[in-house]
Amino acid sequence: MRGVMSKRLFAFFISLWLLWLSACGAALRLPLPADLALTAARGPQQMVAFLYRDQQGARLVSSLSASTDPPVPLEPPEQQVWLGEVDIPANLGLSTAGNVQYGMVIAQGDWQPAGQYGPGGVWLHALVSPRLQPFTPETVALADLLSDTRYEGQVVRLRAALIVATGASLLVEEIGPGGVPATTARQVKLLYGERDQALLERLQASGAARFGYVDAIGRWKQGRFEPLLLTLAP
Repeated sequence: MRGVMSKRLFAFFISLWLLWLSACGAALRLPLPADLALTAARGPQQMVAFLYRDQQGARLVSSLSASTDPPVPLEPPEQQVWLGEVDIPANLGLSTAGNVQYGMVIAQGDWQPAGQYGPGGVWLHALVSPRLQPFTPETVALADLLSDTRYEGQVVRLRAALIVATGASLLVEEIGPGGVPATTARQVKLLYGERDQALLERLQASGAARFGYVDAIGRWKQGRFEPLLLTLAP
């Protein structure tokens, strides 16, 4: 009897531990697929990514443009991770646009040696036996990023004004007419702020500058925000 009770208690605590890990997923500082693609990664790996599936198959990507129809990855295939035909867990809650499904996940699996994967062999990296769980970034304010070091290296979500001019990209708390930042508004610089050209074309224009409020998912990295998905705020 004691042995049975011990096994049940062990299973109970393991279940609690797994639930805790799931709840703390937003606190994980995990690499993106593009990070691992730059290394000589081998064997078991874990990453935060967008799961992206179209008629070619499924893969893991670091960033997307949802301002195109359908949405498309912003990295070339050599920075993506091929999954192929995989069973998609129902709890992932993927978005659908045309023949494309996408959503944020934490992915684990066996990272394969560099090769030629997928249709035409255009993907250099692959993950086999993938295990996928949903990931919801924590919603924060710009003030939180600037004042709290615990967000370093994390993927988060926020709403702010995006301003893109020649050679400069900013997220700003508040803007006025013509995209001018409010006097006391906090602001942060963006990495690769001009990458999503389809989104920029949908922003307001003032001379060479583009501006507008966006919902942003991205990684806070050494005082700058690396956007992974930008969409126009309603």
